[in-house]
Amino acid sequence: MLEVVKAKTSALPVNWSFEYNPPMGGAAGEAFTNTLASSGMHPAAVLAREAIQNSVDARAKGDGKVSVRFVAKSLTRAEKKKFFITAGLGTLQERITSLKIPVPNCLSSIPESATPLNLLYIDDYNTTGLEGDPKDPDSKFYRFLLSLGDGSKELSKEHTGGSYGFGKSVYSSNSAILSMFAYSRTVDEEGKPLSLLFGCGYFRKHKFGGDHFTGRSWFGVDVSQGGPGSLQVIDPLMNEEADRLAAELGFAERSQGELGTSVLIVDAVVEAKEILRGVEDWWWPRLISNELSVTVVDAKGTQHYPRPKKREDLKPFIDAFYLSVGQSPPNSRTDFRKVLQKADNVSLGAAGFKVLERKANDEYAVGEDRLDSVALIRAPMMVVSYYRQWNVQNPPIVGAFVADDEIDDILRSAEPPAHDRWDPDARRLQDVDGTNRSIVDRVLKAIKRNLKSAQGAASPPPPPRPKKLTMLERTLASFLTPARRGSQPPVEASSAPINLFYDEEPRAEAVGDKLRLTAAFSVRLKVDEDVGEMLARVRITCPVIEDGQVGDDLQLEVETTAELEDDTEKPGWKKFALSQQAIKFVCKSVPYNALWTVKFVPEVEPTGQDQ
Repeated sequence: MLEVVKAKTSALPVNWSFEYNPPMGGAAGEAFTNTLASSGMHPAAVLAREAIQNSVDARAKGDGKVSVRFVAKSLTRAEKKKFFITAGLGTLQERITSLKIPVPNCLSSIPESATPLNLLYIDDYNTTGLEGDPKDPDSKFYRFLLSLGDGSKELSKEHTGGSYGFGKSVYSSNSAILSMFAYSRTVDEEGKPLSLLFGCGYFRKHKFGGDHFTGRSWFGVDVSQGGPGSLQVIDPLMNEEADRLAAELGFAERSQGELGTSVLIVDAVVEAKEILRGVEDWWWPRLISNELSVTVVDAKGTQHYPRPKKREDLKPFIDAFYLSVGQSPPNSRTDFRKVLQKADNVSLGAAGFKVLERKANDEYAVGEDRLDSVALIRAPMMVVSYYRQWNVQNPPIVGAFVADDEIDDILRSAEPPAHDRWDPDARRLQDVDGTNRSIVDRVLKAIKRNLKSAQGAASPPPPPRPKKLTMLERTLASFLTPARRGSQPPVEASSAPINLFYDEEPRAEAVGDKLRLTAAFSVRLKVDEDVGEMLARVRITCPVIEDGQVGDDLQLEVETTAELEDDTEKPGWKKFALSQQAIKFVCKSVPYNALWTVKFVPEVEPTGQDQ
């Protein structure tokens, strides 16, 4: 028989109160925990995403960055029993059979036993706290702890992460007994200092003592009038009472005027190291932008800090992010930046792409599940998802897309409660002319198109010795440049004794807000051929590639050591004398739109005539 320990927490009648099943029905406690329970992510990752998002959304006005601390504690024996009494867990223990909570859990063990009780505190700083009148349905206290599916954030003018009102469920779902406490230092509607403490439990509906209950439970001061069928009102502890009980429950003490909210997950089922990895995986954009500070303290008291730049599997995404926001220049070979074209004069955002290099063990730093994926990022600077709706191709590549603030609200509406994708078919995108759906669809398609374009333009890493290329004959040119109408079909490769090699590989350089492509290559007769000199022809083009199709050629400036003359037999080509002495061509395009993708195509072939 378990010992039932009653709460002795305050001079006020403080304890857990269960919600009677209302005559017209209502949401069961499970509704608060099931929403994010099957997101497909590790529970610690979901906790890191949602908890920090709640804090970022509550950021105080000013330049200070939000700071979040995850602090794990483990209690046994006397400490465990003291917490058991202070938290009023005996009241929950009385119903353990009716609640049918999966084991193991702290309610199924004797309070003073050596079985550890794991607690996880999540404290945020430089936030507003749960401000407002706690009884006001529009207050942050009410929306955070009492309402379900409150989408009022969606109507906010601020660029928030959440918009469904389900983010709170991440705390209880990571508790073995589905329970949490919230302690907040904030200000009321008149701007006066206010401390609040409240507990919430979200259990399955059940019958106990002959009455039916929804499973929702609150820890506070019961000021209800009557029993089943009457209006239940449970007030939070406030000010001195809240501060005193918060200290007894182990919450970190806040200095005078230090606003913010702390959440305690009772009987936590996540580990500190898993939380740390979740923070790095999903919040690295805000971390590297120095707009977020996170500390994770394990049960031994050791402090850990997220270091996303030290993670080999995240570094390529970070490099792609710097490309997308313009902090790193693209090189048109391994690093690419694509600004999405506007939709009806609305800016969409920019993407950066990074070609991956093989490691010494012939593998890539990025795991297979994220090869060719693109980190989707909007205003809160959390990675919404590592998006990939296509097959992995060579060369492997990763990307980062940073949405423009103009479409942040649209993308937020395209996210499900887990905020883990942008869905162009989301019901909340509905508008009169379908513009919202069109924008989301256009963004996703443009990301895919530009990733494939960057992949196609990526050149393989140069060899360690002389940068030789095989001869670019007419056949190779036909491969690089699809045949136009009226052009001759490809011919079989010849065995012409010509070598073409790059002195400077094609690269794009910035010219104001435009780009210019430059390249230098040389051609000569092969040294092992018994040919002294021959006539050859050359054509150098730089076509614009749009949606995989070849467009118009950019104008090129070409400097060469050869004496060129027009080839009357093949307009657009130049004839010259070729020997075993290398002839150099230095090429430079006119400045072009940074949104364009271009390809440099040098073609050299024998004329078939004797010199």
